[in-house]
Amino acid sequence: MSAGDEARAPEPDPVTNATGAEPFSWTKPSPWLRGYLVRNYPLRKLLPDREPAYVSSVLYTMGVLTLAALICAVISGVIIALGGVSFWHTNSFGAFMNSIHFWSVQFMFLFMAVHFITNFFTMGWRGGRGWTWITGVLAFILSILTSFTGFLMMTNWDSQWVGQQAKDAFNALGIGAIWNVMNAGQQFTMHVVSTTALLLFVVSVHIALIRRRGVTPPPGAEDLEVVADQPVPKPESR
Repeated sequence: MSAGDEARAPEPDPVTNATGAEPFSWTKPSPWLRGYLVRNYPLRKLLPDREPAYVSSVLYTMGVLTLAALICAVISGVIIALGGVSFWHTNSFGAFMNSIHFWSVQFMFLFMAVHFITNFFTMGWRGGRGWTWITGVLAFILSILTSFTGFLMMTNWDSQWVGQQAKDAFNALGIGAIWNVMNAGQQFTMHVVSTTALLLFVVSVHIALIRRRGVTPPPGAEDLEVVADQPVPKPESR
């Protein structure tokens, strides 16, 4: 290696000793994984000190509000599931948590719809953010499927009516024999375990891609975007 190559070589990470240029190896995958994380997810991207000025807009808070509502829905849902299938009918605290779960889901879909529409009209897939957009759309679809599995859990006339309408739709898709939305036991398992776990995984990937690529600037405001790889300038001493 020449002196010029050594000068251009990236400095190793002080914690992992990785430069980000490690080649993949089946026998020694750890150096490559450390290098991949250092290259794509350094702490200055995961925990940024600066955010661009345009994120102060209310529309740019819809994503984090959706995430907050999802967290409330998951926590309240776990409490309800631990209480049992009749917990929200026979216990006042269970009824309260059921209300928290229901309204957090309503707010989640409201914020998600605004977030989805905003990113569509501002072309949120720009700047190499295609996979960020795809995972967001996939999370939106999974949220709808998860809601179908949760309607029957209310165990009232409304849930029965919604379940019957959903069953007709699933029969039309040809999957009604496998995915029976009128089967309370099957839907409880899918709602608590399968669809929710898949949704949380996709949301986690979506958030990781946002931290990697940054927040999409409005059209025509690309010069305001903050580059996380650039160090924060030190204030001048007087």
